[in-house]
Amino acid sequence: MMRNSKLVARCRLGRRTEEDGPSLNQKNERSNPMKKLTKAAIVFGFTLAVASSTSFAQFTFTIDEFGGPLTSLPSTIGPDPSGGVAGPVLIYTLPFAVVPGDVILSEPGLPPTPDSDVIRFWNPTGINQTEIIFYSDFSTTDPADAPADVGLPTQFFNPIRITEVGPEGNNGAIYNALPGMPGSTSAPVQYNIISDVPEPGTGALLLSGVGLLFGIRRFRRQGISLDNSLKS
Repeated sequence: MMRNSKLVARCRLGRRTEEDGPSLNQKNERSNPMKKLTKAAIVFGFTLAVASSTSFAQFTFTIDEFGGPLTSLPSTIGPDPSGGVAGPVLIYTLPFAVVPGDVILSEPGLPPTPDSDVIRFWNPTGINQTEIIFYSDFSTTDPADAPADVGLPTQFFNPIRITEVGPEGNNGAIYNALPGMPGSTSAPVQYNIISDVPEPGTGALLLSGVGLLFGIRRFRRQGISLDNSLKS
């Protein structure tokens, strides 16, 4: 009789458990497909984000009329490989090939404005690299004082014009090479072109003048006459 009562109690307990709902293991089994789907969505989103950031990665290069030290690109002075001008020119080397052509920099103001610089992207045959030739104009009022000051070529190919920004003596341009334009490739490329670099003598003169002013103020604060100090 005791055995029958225990058997009946177990059956009743089993029915109550089934009526209460699925067990913890059953819940986990049902939720596992959802977890797998969530993980798959996270992995897909992360992969898409990495791919997007990689595809929009941008190369940025700085070039100036002196060949450095504002740039990380190697530069040299040698014969013009494109035949643009006679004599040596300033040549930068890109580690990959881009669309050849000329970027002509015009001085700011109302058109027509004179051309001041030409950046030529030249692809030598048999080499998977591009040479950037920096041409800069010069005159009697603005004499040649940089390796790029060799004059401008008379013939252009695949040209595009942009306008310089900044005052005379410290100007340049930001050039974004869109697909098909000179200097462009499959990835976005930006060129920071520094046309005129302030001469070192100007900066040194400015610093010396500031130092002299600070010296005079110091003498005045201490109540010391500058003439008496010089005499002593």
